[in-house]
Amino acid sequence: MANQPNQSLPLSNVINVSVIAPGLSLGVPNMSAVALISQEAPSGWSGGQTYAIYTEPSQVATDFGSSSSAFAMANALFAQTPNILTGGGYLAIIPRLTSPSLESVQDALIRMSDVIFFEGVLIDEEMDSQATAFANLAAYCQAAGKIFGYCSSVIANLQPGSILDLVRQAGDSYTRTMYYGNPLLNGASAQQTQIFAAAYLGRGMSVDFTGSFTMATMNLKALATITPDQTIGQTQWSLAQTAGVDIYPSTSGIPGVQSFGANQFFDQVYGRAWLGFQLATEGFNYLAQTSTKVPQTEDGIIGLQNAYAQACAQGVRNGYLAPGAWTLSTKFGNPSDLVRNVADYGYYLYHTPVAKQSSADRAERKAPLIQIAAQEAGAVQQSSVIVNINA
Repeated sequence: MANQPNQSLPLSNVINVSVIAPGLSLGVPNMSAVALISQEAPSGWSGGQTYAIYTEPSQVATDFGSSSSAFAMANALFAQTPNILTGGGYLAIIPRLTSPSLESVQDALIRMSDVIFFEGVLIDEEMDSQATAFANLAAYCQAAGKIFGYCSSVIANLQPGSILDLVRQAGDSYTRTMYYGNPLLNGASAQQTQIFAAAYLGRGMSVDFTGSFTMATMNLKALATITPDQTIGQTQWSLAQTAGVDIYPSTSGIPGVQSFGANQFFDQVYGRAWLGFQLATEGFNYLAQTSTKVPQTEDGIIGLQNAYAQACAQGVRNGYLAPGAWTLSTKFGNPSDLVRNVADYGYYLYHTPVAKQSSADRAERKAPLIQIAAQEAGAVQQSSVIVNINA
């Protein structure tokens, strides 16, 4: 009989291995991306181009000219240390449409909202004579979660009832109002006020939220390319404080932003915007990267809750959140656990038990409500000292 060839059965008869790669994950939007809604027309753009991305001012000079508002503002934006590049950001310049008439800033923002992401908004004009349009723009930015940096050169806008004070009264904290009264910049068409706003956002939106203790406040920060405002005296300082309008005076010869919280502080608004995005991202990725399903059980919801806890933990690492005393009357879950966890960790999470969900929510496959208590780290911006001397 002829020799039979050696037979070998496949290993899969006994062991079957499937290697499952994790699903695609969602990244947190770029919190250092700034858009300039421009009245100027670029040269050299391809037909139909609606925006361009810039990471240095020389690129802007090439497209818009070295005497343009766009270049002057880009120069101030990137001149700060640190600046938006520190947070991985960029400048997007979006020209306003000119036909059949000049497009409004708000319409330009709406048109581009699904085209490119940006968190900060700059414009190249003062809107002091457009009170209604300005108020509508501030309300839109509030609803859209866009940080709008706007500066006025009209000192009357520090007064109660002015267009800047009305932003505070409306609670439109995403609009960061500023006053700068020095003369316009010579040699450029941009008003110094909007150059100031660009410098302000360039410095303020420089945070890398993935880092450790990277969160910063704007108070007393020096701005490159900006000289101290000589129109600010103690009276104007007090009016700005009441209106929540940031200014740039010289304090004992040292220039620096004076930041006020009547319409919240810049770092509060910026940090809250980041935390909202971070929570949404962590929750989405937990659901999307599970290769089977997240069961509608206590174990499944605890896993989702832990994903949200990761966002809070990152907030503590970057310095936006911190352990502290919970002073609000609002409490949920186990009140003593809430107070203790906020004091020890800076945050507390609680979810409604799955067993208490309505049948309608279970049928819709909704997670039970997850509630979070988080303590902002705040910042020290002034101090009083009493010295007792024993002679």
